[in-house]
Amino acid sequence: MRGVPVLEKRIIVVATAFVLTLFGLAALAINLFQVGLPTCLADIKPFQKGELITHSPTHYELHYVARMWRFEPEEAVVPAGSTVDIYVSTPDVVHGLILLGTDLNLMAVPGVVNYTRVRLEKPGSYQLLCHEFCGTGHERMTTNIRVVDAETFRARSSEAVTQTALDPRYQLLEAKDCMTCHSVDGEENTGPTLKGIYGRTVRLANGQSVTADDEYLRESIMKPEAKIVADFDDLMPVPEITEEQLTEIIEYLKTLK
Repeated sequence: MRGVPVLEKRIIVVATAFVLTLFGLAALAINLFQVGLPTCLADIKPFQKGELITHSPTHYELHYVARMWRFEPEEAVVPAGSTVDIYVSTPDVVHGLILLGTDLNLMAVPGVVNYTRVRLEKPGSYQLLCHEFCGTGHERMTTNIRVVDAETFRARSSEAVTQTALDPRYQLLEAKDCMTCHSVDGEENTGPTLKGIYGRTVRLANGQSVTADDEYLRESIMKPEAKIVADFDDLMPVPEITEEQLTEIIEYLKTLK
């Protein structure tokens, strides 16, 4: 067999150059323009609860649950200039997510979690719509990400912190030194945040995942070494609390949405 004809060689060269150009443009979009590529995360267990998690003042993780015919959470508020990692899960049918005014476009597929990243620079209300027909209530399926200026966000956060600090159940956490390593505002510390903990899928250091229900919370408080959360060290001491206080703490954790 003789060598590859000239025409076929040219086709191969052009096709290779085209593919490399696409990879180059994708890398440019990610690094220069902060555009996230949609990714299917088959190794993460689908979650059943929508929540906003704070990693830093400018980095947030937003878990959306898409179900007929609404998104959870109903609204998320972040400061301008934030980078938001968006994960979406659905317990029923295929849904779509498009965030108007951005490049965000995701599918919500049963059994898997899809992910992308978006940077929200300008204040405003960004509407998120379902763009995949999912039944008779499809046209009503919408939510918002509200982006506010830094001063407004600080004032909003300060008010929420003040109200939280006055709650006697929060004061119980303070008295038992829980707040030394944990938070209730979504920001991670030496230990994971307690905000939105109830019902969340928790990844463990051994690679397994568990649901944070009453049994898990009770064990994590009284036997903290039993199930170590991934990316955190086994540092938590066993608190000295009564059964009544333990029940009170667990009921309080259920309210930290």
